[in-house]
Amino acid sequence: MFQLLFTPITINRLEIKNRIAYPALGLLYSYDGTLNDRYYEYFREKAKGGAGLVTVGPVGIDIAGSGRIALSLASDDRIPDFAKLARIIKSEGARTFVQLFHAGAYSYSMLTDGVQPIAPSAVYSKYSKQTPREMTLEDIEIVQKAYVDAALRVKEAGFDGVEIIASAGYLITQFLSPITNKRTDKYGGSFENRVRFPKEVIEKVRQAVGKDFPISIRMAGNDFVPGSNTSRETPLFAKVYEEAGVDIINVTGGWHEAKVPQLPMELPRAGYAYLAANIKKAVNVPVMGSNRISSPDEAERILRDSMADMV
Repeated sequence: MFQLLFTPITINRLEIKNRIAYPALGLLYSYDGTLNDRYYEYFREKAKGGAGLVTVGPVGIDIAGSGRIALSLASDDRIPDFAKLARIIKSEGARTFVQLFHAGAYSYSMLTDGVQPIAPSAVYSKYSKQTPREMTLEDIEIVQKAYVDAALRVKEAGFDGVEIIASAGYLITQFLSPITNKRTDKYGGSFENRVRFPKEVIEKVRQAVGKDFPISIRMAGNDFVPGSNTSRETPLFAKVYEEAGVDIINVTGGWHEAKVPQLPMELPRAGYAYLAANIKKAVNVPVMGSNRISSPDEAERILRDSMADMV
């Protein structure tokens, strides 16, 4: 009945048994950012339920960009617990990625030992109610290295791939958006400059993990924030990501502060599949649709209409 939904797909060289993907979701099941039995059993059930791909996250790359309560791969001592989780998920027949994030201006200093959040520019955040410190060029290099180091830990822990979040209003989104990026150097101003930070992150991660390790990026098909990026600009970002080395593009929409609803029950099922379809027309790598795709009939329709390659 659902012929396409249960067709395997290959990402880079990784075969996934079907087109069903469980996306990263901030669960906050611990108060110290470590994995525990609740996490292990939660993800075991998601894999056992039949998803071909299960993504763990968001997982912080450093404490300043995530806080003490978010899952973290900021240090090597976290690898054994993540390795256990990877084994659990894969034992149920699913493939598994880890999504890496840095919240940027969305970080809360009360959760980062008082460290002031950093961002492309010192623009007040309506979400965190704080003004971040503008990143220096040295800060940019440090954060990019943190992405690389965390991605290597993902690989060492035995996961099948890594995902970088470039949506939701987090750090990468802040570089991309003209309303949060007021820089006058090579990381601000023009389209090419604003996309430089994520482009370099992808390139550096690719160089570190090798050509055969899948890299995904979760991007917003539309920021749904006045003055920010829309469905006109986002396909251009997707092309840059593809050229930089990603193997699949996971498309969502909006920032946390956007007034357009993303997940509530009143949102029509598959209401944002059109965002994935818009990105899919611009790239050659597989595209994943997201948000309220909660019916197998809708999922099959999205695949049949070539709006996305996974859901």
